[in-house]
Amino acid sequence: MRASALKRRGAGIIVAIIIMIFILTALSTKAAFLQWGSTAVKTSSVASCFTFAETAMRGLNFQNIRRSQAEVTGSSGGTYAAVACVATTPRATAVVMVVGDNGPETARVRDSLRNKIAGIIRFD
Repeated sequence: MRASALKRRGAGIIVAIIIMIFILTALSTKAAFLQWGSTAVKTSSVASCFTFAETAMRGLNFQNIRRSQAEVTGSSGGTYAAVACVATTPRATAVVMVVGDNGPETARVRDSLRNKIAGIIRFD
């Protein structure tokens, strides 16, 4: 029980740091809109969640896709997106964040990416 609470606290700190990075990126690039949301994914594995995020970005024709231990990033049109995955029970959670100059487009990209990630099913 205590380990679970520590995991959640650690995950919250990671998400807060990523959001701060997004805000700083938005300020330096003069982007006016930050849209974010989350979705449970159809796996309990954080590694698989990152694979889902990368697959979703490729399926939506994102460019400059990069994957690290903390996030998957890419760009689509005038937006920049990052997906962080958090270990939650019973399924992992993908946190989708998108920065862009156009509010409706930024929200559309966020929704498309979040829905695509949520719809991926892993067959073992």
